[in-house]
Amino acid sequence: MAGATLTTLSDILKEYYLGPVAEQLNNEVLLLSRLNTKSEDLMGKRAYVPLHTNRSGGIGARAESAALPASGNQTYDKAVYDLKYLYGRVQVTGPSMAKTKNEAGAFLQALKGELDGIRADLQKDLARQVYGDGTAQIVQCGTTSSDTTVVLNTAAGKEAIRKGQLYVGMLVDIGTVADVDTISGATPRTITAVDYTNATVDISGAAVTTSSSHYITRAGAGVDGAATATGSRSSEIDGLKRVVAASATAFGELDPATKTFWDNKRIGSVGAIALDDLQQGLNLIRLEGGKPSVMVTSLGVQREIYNLLDQQVRYVDPESYNYVAGFQTIEYAGLPVIADIDAPYGSLFMLDESTIKVFSDQDWHFLDADGQTLRQVAGYDAFEAVMTRYMNLGVTKRNNHAVLTGITVDGSADAGI
Repeated sequence: MAGATLTTLSDILKEYYLGPVAEQLNNEVLLLSRLNTKSEDLMGKRAYVPLHTNRSGGIGARAESAALPASGNQTYDKAVYDLKYLYGRVQVTGPSMAKTKNEAGAFLQALKGELDGIRADLQKDLARQVYGDGTAQIVQCGTTSSDTTVVLNTAAGKEAIRKGQLYVGMLVDIGTVADVDTISGATPRTITAVDYTNATVDISGAAVTTSSSHYITRAGAGVDGAATATGSRSSEIDGLKRVVAASATAFGELDPATKTFWDNKRIGSVGAIALDDLQQGLNLIRLEGGKPSVMVTSLGVQREIYNLLDQQVRYVDPESYNYVAGFQTIEYAGLPVIADIDAPYGSLFMLDESTIKVFSDQDWHFLDADGQTLRQVAGYDAFEAVMTRYMNLGVTKRNNHAVLTGITVDGSADAGI
């Protein structure tokens, strides 16, 4: 019986793992499971979205025999989104291949743990990015005085640790906006321990000194320099906190400081949320012609809204709203109020999902341009497979979304429960 080859193993990897991995990733990240994926607007590795920005001035009522209104015209602009490149990489050793070379199925069992693990890791990191602001900053640091135990901003640090965004074995950079690895150095640090109670992480290597001007990012994901309307903020996708920002923020190469139509609605410093806050946010969207379809928030904020509704609460059947089973929801003003564990604490997003798009040239796939899904690692007795997806989030109409921020839970900061 002929032994398994890299070609036959590659074919089996594609057949048995690619479809399930991609399907589960898309379904398990809440926002991605609800949004439309668009490829028709792509030109190369950028997405161009034409925007209708103003009506014509050439209309008006006139008296008999009066001059007609001066002619006018519609005005247009465009939003531009760069695709970001996401990867997941698994590796097995040559000896593990040798022990199973005559049975492809046995060898695939050796890969199963790695493939299942990378799926879970991609899911968690993609969920973080989907809710992020596109800077790749996971958490702000606190004051650390020459130590390998890095103090984090207390609230943000506890949120990141509780959500699993910082974990043992993770490679990270530590630095400023201007220089993302100025503290950690050119060699990424490995997280060796996390402490939720004290909001700290232990790192490998030499002791560091940090302040509130420093941030932790996933190794290699950050880009040096402050963000601009046209400049790249990081190698990660632009998430919901940039699409529906808490302050006027440039996005899609358009700056709301000069393009006033290109800004979402917001209510800040909410404190204890009231039904009036929800209705005000919905009204702001409707004034712009938006049709909100969902509210997304944390578990704690959803609980606060549940308590406001009390006996009037209506539970929504997940099947009727076509979203992932397992995400619990209630209803207000005919809209589902969905709680997601990855949603930012203390915030509630009111979204018109028809205008938020996932720009992507294709779904998750193996790098196999040379025909091989599994290839030898140069210089090592090991073999690897790499999954990737080129994608980014964008919006075709920004002013029909709203965000409420600074929401407290049980009279104090939202802890996500």
